[in-house]
Amino acid sequence: MKQFKEIFGRKTSIWLALELVLVTFACWWAFDPVIVASYVVRMPMGYDADRIVKFEVVSSGNLKEQKWEEIVDEENILLQKVQQIDGVEMAYAASSTPIGFGTVSMPKYFYHDGDSVQCFCFGFNKDSRMFEVYGIQSLTPDVPTSELSHDCEEDNTIILTRSVAMKLFGTIDVAGRKLLASELNFDGDEPEWVKDKYYSIRAVVEDVRFFGYDRECTNAFICANSLPVAVPIMARLREGVNAAQFVQAHEQEVQRDLVTEHCYVRQMEALSKVQDKLVKDGHLGRQTRRNLLVAAFFAINLTFGVFGTLLMYTRQRREEAGVRRAFGATRWGIFWGFIREAWLLTTVSVLLSCIIYFQFAVSRGIYDNFASPDSAIRLWFDDFGTHFLVVSIIVYLIILCAVLIATAIPAWRICRSEITVALKDE
Repeated sequence: MKQFKEIFGRKTSIWLALELVLVTFACWWAFDPVIVASYVVRMPMGYDADRIVKFEVVSSGNLKEQKWEEIVDEENILLQKVQQIDGVEMAYAASSTPIGFGTVSMPKYFYHDGDSVQCFCFGFNKDSRMFEVYGIQSLTPDVPTSELSHDCEEDNTIILTRSVAMKLFGTIDVAGRKLLASELNFDGDEPEWVKDKYYSIRAVVEDVRFFGYDRECTNAFICANSLPVAVPIMARLREGVNAAQFVQAHEQEVQRDLVTEHCYVRQMEALSKVQDKLVKDGHLGRQTRRNLLVAAFFAINLTFGVFGTLLMYTRQRREEAGVRRAFGATRWGIFWGFIREAWLLTTVSVLLSCIIYFQFAVSRGIYDNFASPDSAIRLWFDDFGTHFLVVSIIVYLIILCAVLIATAIPAWRICRSEITVALKDE
């Protein structure tokens, strides 16, 4: 208490505390969206995005004049050729837009015992190797990843993700159970949700995100009934093979060899690069870059403003340090005294600023671009209290580091100087 009164009894300390309060308030506002967005982008995707390559297959003829069976046979030939490329571990022909490369199908609502959740459903062909190629982990012991697409009934079998199963059933042990679904009915004047479909749950897999900026894990996989015509071939590379280097090294080989009478592979794309581009060029990417610029602006101002103020504040106490050393204080004792004062001053100032910002956050809300009331999974920033506490701690640590560094540099020089030099102006 005595040290507290001593610190805040100085006029310069009060002004420094006010500056830290304003800096904390501005940093909270600037860093909050960056912290949340950075967390979402770095969440696990649920599959091996770094090892996936898409081979875009197109038809060189008129599909209306050709038999689909012939085209399917030719695409199977291309699939076999892809699997023979050096560096490819396995491949499959997708039944729709592959995971991570574009939009997903229209959502469905699923119901069980009064609970409901909205899911984006992704189709897979029976006996395909989609789950193996993507490396999606099965959580049902009796149905390993290699067998997820086996023994499925077309348009009647569903595979849930962990979060959806926990949301609806409270457990992942749901294989063999039935699940009611509703779909949009467009027959009337206005579309409406109609509960008219039951699915048999085949298994449960680990949570999967379709895109790098997608926080949702409310996804499901439905056994589709579609012919793989003019759809891409997805390949899983062997461990250690770089996807970007693979695409570059085999580009000419693919254009030369992956050709049949009516089909050919137009281009290859690495999923990791596509994901990076979606995040970078999308609305969230642009918004995140703006937030980063704002955060960088405040970080620079924090560095120069707080550094400059603390350097001057500490140097003004050179004579005080000289007097204390003249009365027997050690250099380390004086140095750690400066550090303790800086820590106490920062802690009180940040705490006061967070209390003020809390009133603003309650009335105006905090960064919630990723909030989703329909999501089956709750993240730390979905809860107001946890969100506020986490960001406050991060902001506190950032400001504390800046303050301690700005205090330690002049304090160390003062403590190393001779007593006569420190007292020459006294």
